[in-house]
Amino acid sequence: MMGTTPAMTQRKLIIITHEFAPFRGGVAIYAEELARAILRTGAGVMVWAPDYGVRNAECGTRSEEREDMGVRVVRLRAGGSLRFGDVFQFAGELSARREQLIDSTVVLASVGAHLAWMLLEWAGLIGCDRVVSVLHGSEVLRFERNPFWRWLARIHFRRASGVVTVSAFSRSLIEKSFLGRMVGKVDLAPGACSSAAARETAISRPEDGRVRIFTLARIHPRKGQLETARALGMLPAELRAKIIYQVGGTGDANHLRQIVSACAEGGVPFEYLGAIAPDKLAEAYAGCDVFAMTSRSLARSVEGFGIAYLESGFHGKPVVAYRSGGTAEAVLDGESGFLVAEGDVKALAEAFARLICDPDLRARLGAGGRRHAAKFSWDSTARVVLDVCFGN
Repeated sequence: MMGTTPAMTQRKLIIITHEFAPFRGGVAIYAEELARAILRTGAGVMVWAPDYGVRNAECGTRSEEREDMGVRVVRLRAGGSLRFGDVFQFAGELSARREQLIDSTVVLASVGAHLAWMLLEWAGLIGCDRVVSVLHGSEVLRFERNPFWRWLARIHFRRASGVVTVSAFSRSLIEKSFLGRMVGKVDLAPGACSSAAARETAISRPEDGRVRIFTLARIHPRKGQLETARALGMLPAELRAKIIYQVGGTGDANHLRQIVSACAEGGVPFEYLGAIAPDKLAEAYAGCDVFAMTSRSLARSVEGFGIAYLESGFHGKPVVAYRSGGTAEAVLDGESGFLVAEGDVKALAEAFARLICDPDLRARLGAGGRRHAAKFSWDSTARVVLDVCFGN
């Protein structure tokens, strides 16, 4: 791989994403950690992201630029959802700053960034020196199922300078889709543990003997909290008495009510932890005994990789998950956790039962998780992205 050159430090590199801090999610973490890692190489980079409606009342300009943990961030006056109104507003903000993009290399790091960019590209309202697409997997499904976005994607990917993706699964998804005939080489640049999670921390555990099973994810049907709750409810009463199911994250309030109801009906002790602040993230992982995220594949959304699996592995926690999307690249079945067939709730219950009853098994799989998480680094990810941006 190439090293950072003096010429590279003079090039303008802009990461555009519709998900970024304070929003917590895999794509937001990817964009933030990628930017930090690029800075560590000596190359220059900035991030353009929505302000999510939180604005500086004293700021009279169209956007606010500031440093966020060392990264220069331009906050565009837009929401961060994939609703067409927010995408259109995001596109308008990009168009208003299009002159700054002409001599830049742009990295589109999220599905929302792609949608906004493709609208402008089709209309001839935006352009840059080079544009690189980072695809996490769900973008491909969204483009494939919508004729309008598929048409715009054909225009965009014929012009793109390169494509990066986060797992061998998502690369296969691209290659098997309509994009496979036009994108050529797809470079692999998986994520790693976030800086907030990847730190050792001392915690004081309650002396209640309970096995804490923890899910940290957006509250959404795809993330599998409800199926985990139902699987735990299938355990014998004597095992349910030994556990607490803890859920962290925010999202769909109605889905959260379903999770709470499933735990109540199944006799599963439950604790909702709410949003986990970044400075409490390491403590949350360290405080559990088993990490569970039974992600499902939906029509327009898939788990392309799963940074949370690596974060739990960093803290030596075994994982229970579905063999879905790119999960098998973040969780090694039988080495760092257990993977079961998607939708097999009975097999989930069996996996949980094994871990609840066997602390030595938890320790062995947790140690495997540590070894696996150590194989990934944001510096490696940044080198791949920089190669794609400037090495061709």
